[in-house]
Amino acid sequence: MVLTEKYHLEKGYCCGNGCRHCPFNYEAVPEPRRTVILSERSESKDLPNT
Repeated sequence: MVLTEKYHLEKGYCCGNGCRHCPFNYEAVPEPRRTVILSERSESKDLPNT
């Protein structure tokens, strides 16, 4: 099941589960998981689309 960014925005807060489309910058995700998710997310943005 995929929870979209729109769904999260309507909900209004980060649930802390590390959802792929979190528009809240994973603010409720506990460390060290939050740091791992954010680094993976930034790495995937750096890759060229092939």
